[in-house]
Parts: sequence; C-alpha cells; structure tokens
Amino acid sequence: MSTTITVTSAAELNQALSQVTGGETILLAAGNYGKLSLNGKQFSSNVTIKSADPNASASFSEVHLNGASNVTFDTIKFDYTYSSGDYHFQNKFSVTNSSNITFQNSNFDGDFASGTGTSADGTGYGTGLMISGSNNIDVINTEFSKWWKGAIALNSDGVSFTGNDVHSIRSDGLVFDNVDNILVENNYIHDFGGAAGAGDHRDMIQIQRANGSGSDNITIRNNVFDMGQGDYTQTIWFGGDGKDLSDPNVLHHNVLIEGNVIYNGHLHGISVYGVDGITITKNSVLHVDEKTQTGGIEIPLIFVSNGSKNVTITQNITSQVLGHNGQPDWNVGNNVLIKPTEYDQHFTYQATAQTDGYNQYVVIPGSPADLANAGSDLANSITGPYIDWLKNNGYTVISAPSQPNTGTSQPNIGVNPPDTGTSQPDTGTSQPDTGETQTGTETSPPATEQPQTEAEATPPATEQPQTEAEATPPATELPQTEAETEVEEPVNIAEPEGELMIDISNQDSRGNIGKVLGYSDAEEIAFSVEMTRDEEDTGAERLIWNHSNFGLKLTKKGHLVAKVDNNDGGFRDGYKIKNLDLNDGETHQVTMMVDQNTDRLQVLVDGAVVLDETETDFDFAGGRERDWYVGDSVETFGIGDDADFLDTSSNPYSDLFA
Repeated sequence: MSTTITVTSAAELNQALSQVTGGETILLAAGNYGKLSLNGKQFSSNVTIKSADPNASASFSEVHLNGASNVTFDTIKFDYTYSSGDYHFQNKFSVTNSSNITFQNSNFDGDFASGTGTSADGTGYGTGLMISGSNNIDVINTEFSKWWKGAIALNSDGVSFTGNDVHSIRSDGLVFDNVDNILVENNYIHDFGGAAGAGDHRDMIQIQRANGSGSDNITIRNNVFDMGQGDYTQTIWFGGDGKDLSDPNVLHHNVLIEGNVIYNGHLHGISVYGVDGITITKNSVLHVDEKTQTGGIEIPLIFVSNGSKNVTITQNITSQVLGHNGQPDWNVGNNVLIKPTEYDQHFTYQATAQTDGYNQYVVIPGSPADLANAGSDLANSITGPYIDWLKNNGYTVISAPSQPNTGTSQPNIGVNPPDTGTSQPDTGTSQPDTGETQTGTETSPPATEQPQTEAEATPPATEQPQTEAEATPPATELPQTEAETEVEEPVNIAEPEGELMIDISNQDSRGNIGKVLGYSDAEEIAFSVEMTRDEEDTGAERLIWNHSNFGLKLTKKGHLVAKVDNNDGGFRDGYKIKNLDLNDGETHQVTMMVDQNTDRLQVLVDGAVVLDETETDFDFAGGRERDWYVGDSVETFGIGDDADFLDTSSNPYSDLFA
C-alpha cells in the first residue's frame, strides 16, 4: 500500500527522502524549499514529490538529480531568480545520468535579466531544464517561460515533451542533441523574444548533432508554433552543425514531422539537413508579418537537404518545398503551395496577433487545401485560444502566458516560506551554450540594415561540407533583390546562428570583400573563420583584417596573433598564441570574440579556448565602416555582434564546442 508523507520544511523533506524506498508520495506545504539535490537516489518504484495544494505550489530555487531513478515532480514551481553575474546559460534544474524521471503539471519559471547594463536586459536568462545522459524522461503539462533556452536534452534515450506551454524564450525552446526516441507532441510554443542587439538566433525546436552523432526515432507531431506578438524564429530546425553529412554516423534516422501548425516570419519553417528516413506530412507552414524582415527571407517553407535519403513530403500547406531534385527515394506530392498574397483566397482569419495576440487561420471549405486534405487538422479543429486547446486535451495551464520582454517576473506562488533546513550538497553545474558560438551551425536573420541577397533567402551553403547543389536550394525559386545587381562579384550571404555568415568559398581569390554594414557601432564583436593551410605554406598571412579595428593573422612561424583596437597599446599590439600547429593541411575553425564593455577578448581554435584576455581596455565601437580583408587560406567567414564567451571553468559539457 502506498504511503503519503506531508512535509512543511526543507529539513523535513530531506528526512523523508532519506527514508522512502519506492511507492511513496511526499506532499509539500506551500513555500520555497530552496535547493534540492538527489544523488544516487534509485527507488524501487516511483516516488512522487507533489504540492499538497495545487493552488499554492511548493517551489524550489534549484534542483539537481544525478544518478537518480523513479522520481516524479507534480505541481511544483521551479523558480529561478536572476542574480547579477549569472551566465545567460545558467542552469539551476538538471537531470544527469538518471532514469524514469517525470515533471508534470508544473512550472519552470525563469527570469528576465535586469540591471546588468548589457543588451540582454529584459530578456530571459538561464536554461529551464538540462537533461544529460539519461533515459525515460517525461515532461508533461508544464510551463516554461522567461528563459534563455527552455529545455536541453543531450546524450539521452527516451525524452518526451507533451502538452506543454513554452513561451517568452530568448533563444531556443527545446533542444535535442544525440537523443534517441524523442517525442514532442501537443505543445504550444509561442511568443519568443530576443535580446535587442545581441544577435540571438531563435529556434522553437532544434535537433543538433554537435556531439558528433545523429538522433534516431524523432516524432514532432500536432504542435502549435506561433510567433504571436513576439519575434520571428526558425521553427523546426535540424542543422548540419558543421558535420560531414556523408558520414552515416551523424545522420538522423526515422523522423516524423506531422500535423503541426506553424505561424512565423522566418524562412526556416521546417528545415532539415542530413537525414535517412523522414516523413513530413500534413503540416501547415504559414507566414505572419514580421516588420524587421523583408523579402523571401520571411516566408516560411519546407526544406530537406537533397543528399537526404528515403524522404516523404506530402499534404503540407506551405509557400515552397525545396530540396527535391528527382531523387528516386523521395516521394513529394499533394502539397498545396500558397503565397502569403493569396491567403485571402484560402483562409479565414479566426485570430491574428495584431488583434488577438495569437494567429489562427482556418482553411476555407472547397479550397485547394481542403480538397487535397492538406495541412494540419489542428488548424480547423481548434476553436478559441490555444491555451483552451491545451485545457480541452486534459492539460491544466499553470498561469496565463506573459508576453516576451515585459521586464516583470511572475510572482512567487508559495507563501510563508518554510524553514530551509539543511539541503543536500549541490551536484549541478552551470551549462554552456549548446552551440551558439559554433559558426555555420545555425541560421539567424541578419540585422535589418544588412543588404539582402538571393542567398540570404536560401538555406545556408556553409552548414556543412556538401556539394553546392545539396546545400543551396535553387536560387531561381527565391526572389532577387536590388542589392544583388549592385555587386560586381557578390559574396553569398547566409545566416547561421546569431551571425552574418559570408561564404567566400565560391570566389576565385580572396582579398578585399568590402564593408559589412551595421557593425561599426557594435560594442561586442565575434567573427569566425574556417581555414586550411599546408605545411609548405610558411609565409605570414592575414586571415581576417579590418584596418585599425580587428585582425587575426598567422606569423611566418605559424603563431596565431589576435589584434583589437584598445586604449592601452593600441591596435599595433596583439596577442600571440603559439604551438597551435595550424599548418597541418586540416581545416580549423578559429573564432575571436571581444566585448569592450567587459573588456574581454577570447580566441577559440576548433572549439577550445586558447586565449582569454581580461586586462586590456578595449575600445573599437563608433569608428567608421572599413573594408574587410580575407586571406587565401580562409574558406568561410562569419561575423556577428554577440560575444558569447565560453566559461573556461571545468564543465562536463565542454565537448559541445569541439
């Protein structure tokens, strides 16, 4: 017979956890229980930790499970409060090397950064939930709001998110990397808000392979994705993460993307690289107006890299389907392609963000989409707000959704905080960005002042070493802009992860590539190159050069030198990094990031930090635009205005940057 234990303090909770063996329910009186660490707690059957009163939730400021099994959290508030100095990837709630863990009917309540003097003020900070090395993890009927990233799952098996409300996120909603058996179903993911000027990329769902392995058995089904009153995002994104997609080990297998409704203002509605076995069917991938985006880049489409195998794309409503070039193992048909200018002929507008705060387009009976039975059934079956849809499917919404960037936190539900007692030792560690600093792994819309070219509206050619045909959908399918015709030798501009990526691989020679507009006033700069040099290339070389502002060069002896304008020694003085062996014929990624507000310079080579300088008074913002020079050894060049430094302290997830 199951046992119920009621506790009123953290001390009583710790005492109860030391005695239970399996099958018990621990009811928590309302209040803040501080920090909880469950190390090695492997119960024989499920132990439930639950608020005694669902209308007065118990809360935790930090929870870490390490080597635990058979634990359910029910009606709990996981409450993060921003503190000055916190990293944007701060992680207070984690599941590591654990199994059979459930979070249900709960609230992962993040916080907006404030008072930091950074461009991230007023936007989400921290990661809601970090899952690593674990199996059978379920997140059900739970709210995630006001985070940098909602939830991240790494190196795990059996992770499901069902019936959740994910909103007011600065960067990514749900991230999976090397996770098999993923289920994302019946979620409402909406209203993301980036940090102004920080160059954030945003993906509502991202499937990565940064750990060097693909994921198998992925189902993304019957979700509502809505830009709402927030910022544009990429919606469902399977990037290349810089991997060689001819390597079968990095391919994703057995993917189903079905029945989703997408309302967004970015090209990448459903974009997938490197997959063997995928079905994309009955999705509605629709455009909503995004004032800071222009041209084809804001019209969502469906794209699968044409090197993918065993592909089925049928009965979707979208603007374009790209990647199909007659491959014999592809089945593409019965998709209804509708331009936004034609929407009035095909949809009635049950709700729009401008008037209702959310978007809801209903297919007109007798229209081509209706006759083809195309698009998501959700679009026509849901009446009223999507929050009500969750409720009608048996999910209880914890609180009304807040809009992004409001600058206010949700109030603490708990009252009369209990005695904190003695908490178990903390096992959690702060987690790093899961790939944001990796050039060429993501796409983000460029700043509005950037001139757009045809390739901007094209899934990026620099994601991975693919053939040109595979990496870039046909240029003629996307609109040309006036800016293209003004460039004698136009470079290809794509948009990976928070950066403007300039692909110079198609140019006959390197040299002066001209100005990259919009960065002269930036107080943070990050640029990254992929470069290859052989042993016989013994001469000095400027890899990247922006006169009197930034420089990255190799000396005759092969040393790497970083140069940034500053108030101490000036631009002439640089920082020499020896013994890197960059003349080995291999391709290396070199990244330099600098922030003149915090006076920090960091250089990475192949994901490893080789320089972390904090003793110089850097001063480079506010100068005039200068031309950029690219060396002959450089294959790709990306630049952004977000210096997303790596934490150089010991971190179990540092391999994400390799």
